[in-house]
Amino acid sequence: MTYLTINIGNFHPILVHLPIGILIFAFLLEIYQRFKPKENITGIIKFAIAIGVLSAIASIITGLFLEDSGSYDEDAIFKHKWMGIGMTAIAILLYFAKDSGNKVVSKLYLPMFVAVMIMLTIAGHWGGNMTHGEGFLTKDITSNEIIIEDVNEALVYNDIIQPILNNKCVSCHNSKKTEGKLLLTSQQELLLGGDSGSLLEAKTSEQPLLLHRVQLPEEDEEHMPPKGKIQLTASEIALLQWWIENDNCFDCVTSDLERKKKIQTYLNELEEDTSIRAMIAKDLDIVDHNWLTSKKLSGISIYPLKEGSPLLLVNLSNRKNLSKNDFLGLKKYAEHIVELNLGYSNFQDSLASSISIFKNLTKLQLQGTAVDDETIKVIDGFDKLESLNLYGTEITDTAIETLKNLTSLKDLYLWQTNLTNEAIAQLTSENKNLIAHQINKDIFSASAITPPLFIVASNFIKDSLPVELATSFENASIFYTTDNSEPDTSSTKYSEPFLLKETTTVKAISHKKGWGKSEVVTTNFKRSTIGYTNVALNKEPSEKYQGKGAETLIDLERGSERFVDGKWLGYEGTHFNATFQLEEKKEISSISVSALSNPTNWIFHPKGFKIWVSINGKDFKPWHTVKLPEQEPSSNSSIDFFDIELPKVETKYVRIQVESILKNPSWHQSPGGKSWLFVDEILIN
Repeated sequence: MTYLTINIGNFHPILVHLPIGILIFAFLLEIYQRFKPKENITGIIKFAIAIGVLSAIASIITGLFLEDSGSYDEDAIFKHKWMGIGMTAIAILLYFAKDSGNKVVSKLYLPMFVAVMIMLTIAGHWGGNMTHGEGFLTKDITSNEIIIEDVNEALVYNDIIQPILNNKCVSCHNSKKTEGKLLLTSQQELLLGGDSGSLLEAKTSEQPLLLHRVQLPEEDEEHMPPKGKIQLTASEIALLQWWIENDNCFDCVTSDLERKKKIQTYLNELEEDTSIRAMIAKDLDIVDHNWLTSKKLSGISIYPLKEGSPLLLVNLSNRKNLSKNDFLGLKKYAEHIVELNLGYSNFQDSLASSISIFKNLTKLQLQGTAVDDETIKVIDGFDKLESLNLYGTEITDTAIETLKNLTSLKDLYLWQTNLTNEAIAQLTSENKNLIAHQINKDIFSASAITPPLFIVASNFIKDSLPVELATSFENASIFYTTDNSEPDTSSTKYSEPFLLKETTTVKAISHKKGWGKSEVVTTNFKRSTIGYTNVALNKEPSEKYQGKGAETLIDLERGSERFVDGKWLGYEGTHFNATFQLEEKKEISSISVSALSNPTNWIFHPKGFKIWVSINGKDFKPWHTVKLPEQEPSSNSSIDFFDIELPKVETKYVRIQVESILKNPSWHQSPGGKSWLFVDEILIN
């Protein structure tokens, strides 16, 4: 008898949809006839009501059997049941009232039909609550969405595990519907388990019940979620297993738990970039390659922020012939442009209105231009602007009101402007996230002249790179060299920003009469001339230092001496090996590898390099080997580019092995311990 009851009750979810659809259809026919009275469809309407009533009665009968299963909250099922029965009773009266000759009954017919529709909706809503959770039809699906910005700092249970249960399990295991007497909406309920016992504790040589049920074949009656429901993905099952294997910790964060590479990959997929640029990119398509090429041929330096990104960077710095046509030519993809460099160009008030089309700018550089307060008014509506460089412009305190409206602004460069300290203080007090970068005048009281500052957008050169030098000493001069020689007062005197187009080492000093010359400051600029179709890591880095994966090697972002900045690939006790697929077959002659040395933290420069080349990506042949001298004892931290000159070769694939010393040297405080190798940029030219 029990077997029969269960099967009849299980027909309820199928049958319950019939009266909903049929009675709504009958109501629409009724409305239609009232607009088209000449078309007599009374018989069809009455027939539809009759079928709706019969299916409603069948739904009630099967629902009563399902009620006996005890899987639903008593209060919820009471309301749903009697609303359905009441609706069916009125629908029966509706059937007999349809063609009644009684005037009173005829007047009540339409109000009764409307009542049936209202009761049908309410009964359906309460039924949905029992089956899919409270507020199924009305809840805000985004209100409880958890956004993970840094997965390593996420609460494992609250941010990762419970959302999986909410999305795939809670519809059958909630306070209104408790299949197997199991609730999964909180920590306490999960620990309590259900009719089958604990979900998280494993019996001898068996998996915990939760993992066992989700990994059964979908055809198995005990498989969860049931067949026909949205199933857990492989990554969700793996994350559940990882959590349970780590003692199903309810209050730990991701970084507390050991993570294998595959789990870290799944965890990384949960991260959502909520930065302004990510939000802009989400709604944009990739820019047409032919359009980009045409702009480059017309003399405009424009390129994607990174491979595959729809966002664009435009560099018009040092252009002295800018016109409105240059900006109009970019209008087609204006919303894609998030970075615009107009530094040291002829940009001024007469051209200011031309940049109003770039509403998605997050970085705008106007340093060294003839802009003033009127120009600044144009960017009043740039609500995504995060960085603004006004160094060396004629703006005054009048511009403060406009700058206050830039609510996303984080970095504002203001050296050598007419803004007063009081105005700047007022601005930063109202925008707590804003940093106003300016050189403190107290620096001029220094006892020795300091080296000049390099003001550059990057250390890497695509087409060309403007280099600006500045000194904080009044009336001091700057001298520099670009041939790797040591600068002195007979070297080139700096007067204005200069362009670099090739790999160059720039050395500079400050000099002032009576003060002498400063120490030499050196910066290396590397040219990147080859594009890549793909970069593959043949050896995976440590889980602690994965950077952005293979992209770390080609993103043209230098890692810092703070090696936990997420811009390095770290390898402990092993070599680095990666394969680069070039966009097309090219002749190459040099490779540059950026590496970190920080002996205090067991990080050392490489001991050598091995290079292989291939045309087809399968048959690699050894091409060049370099051995480096043993690193001298030191505790200093440094970042260096290792330039490898190799015999010219035409190739499509390049495999590079950076060889680690593997163990700390004998002079180290912990000789013989596993050493680290840290790599970021690799440039092939």
